[in-house]
Amino acid sequence: MLSSTAEDGEIEVQISILDVVRKNYDSLTLKLQDSLDQYERYAEKPRHAAFFTAMVRSVVFDTRQSIDFSSMDLQLVLQEFSSIS
Repeated sequence: MLSSTAEDGEIEVQISILDVVRKNYDSLTLKLQDSLDQYERYAEKPRHAAFFTAMVRSVVFDTRQSIDFSSMDLQLVLQEFSSIS
């Protein structure tokens, strides 16, 4: 959180920037960027989805391998999983 003096200084800077823009508004020009007419088409299934799918599967597999089910009451585990939604 900013102190009161820091907030005041920030507000002064914003006001001074706004003042410069207002004074020079008529002489301001916009510069267009090149290649705005070329873009990558939206894909419902992005190319990197396969990477994340493999990563999640790996994490799930590793987690399943590291759980010691012999010391657990499997009925209790199934009840807990069924209550997750």
